[in-house]
Amino acid sequence: MERRRGRRVSFEAPLLIRHFGAAESDPFKERVTKNVSLAGVYFECDTGDATPYAVDHVVVTSVSIPEPQRRRFPFTRLAGRGRVVRVTEFPHGAAGTSRRVGVAVEFGDDVLALTTIPPRG
Repeated sequence: MERRRGRRVSFEAPLLIRHFGAAESDPFKERVTKNVSLAGVYFECDTGDATPYAVDHVVVTSVSIPEPQRRRFPFTRLAGRGRVVRVTEFPHGAAGTSRRVGVAVEFGDDVLALTTIPPRG
């Protein structure tokens, strides 16, 4: 059963993410989206290079929409808080490699869709 609130578009876009309430010195992690909607974002990462993500953790995100995808989205960036709603561990790969997980984040009500204003002519 489909439970998503928004239409997803599959594409890779830069994603910055960190746990809500993390210290200012705790840097945002750089990730790459697999799909994006106005309701949330999905990405994959290695478990060895990430702060663990768990369902119901609150995160702060910023997604930069690449120029070619802006015809599908009338904005350049999505930024705000979200909640991890799913973490899926993938089967183990080759021996000695990190495990991979897929993480689904649902945006909160305070997410901002930032746009560029066309120059006046």
